[in-house]
Amino acid sequence: MERNSPGTIQAIWGRGGKLSIAQSLEGGMEDRSQEATLLLVRHGETGWNAEGRVQGHQNSRLSERGREQGRLVAERLSTMKVEAVYSSDLGRARETAEMVAKLHGLTVKPAFALRERNYGVLEGKTLDEAARTQGIWFMAWHADRLHHAPPGGENHADMCHRVIEALRAISAAHPGRTVVVVTHGGPIKAAIYDILRIPLSLWGLTWVGNGSITTIRGTPDVFRVACLNDTCHLESALPKPDEMGD
Repeated sequence: MERNSPGTIQAIWGRGGKLSIAQSLEGGMEDRSQEATLLLVRHGETGWNAEGRVQGHQNSRLSERGREQGRLVAERLSTMKVEAVYSSDLGRARETAEMVAKLHGLTVKPAFALRERNYGVLEGKTLDEAARTQGIWFMAWHADRLHHAPPGGENHADMCHRVIEALRAISAAHPGRTVVVVTHGGPIKAAIYDILRIPLSLWGLTWVGNGSITTIRGTPDVFRVACLNDTCHLESALPKPDEMGD
């Protein structure tokens, strides 16, 4: 979607937390030659994804399906001109990113800032296990996950801030170029909710699938969403609906 139809209104991400509205009309398109294209890839499925376990900063290796998803993502992106491949430094994202980078002759650039949210004492547990072991505290946290950090974990706002700043830095380093960023479901949703100004109270109403590609375009000051949760390349590896887990 390089151009908008006449009269299209699109929400764009402005630095400083202010929403800008741009109306694109035929003959009135701004110069976008310096916009970076960031292909945000969620890592392939892991064993803990399949078991419904909270991963956070812990590592769980890609499952057989996850490796197939990574292969299909790499194949999908192999014909694109990619200047760099960035990744969360966690193993599941790095493993997925390596498949993409290999087909472009590139070296993965790992970044701590692209990690999933740190879930502290909840990591490695299913929500049922956490409810049994954490008791009253867990029930309070589960009722308002966005505003409370688990013991030893990270606040939701802090995760969103570090991810958005990392994406701004990446776009600044690659003006006018296409970059792959392999990360996690939480960071991708953080970017989308910030760009579109979706209330965080609706966090649970969106899904970012393993091996999906979400495309954003822009400069460090202004971003637009071009494509959300593209999984058309995963037809042979899509999970069954009853196997999907956060």
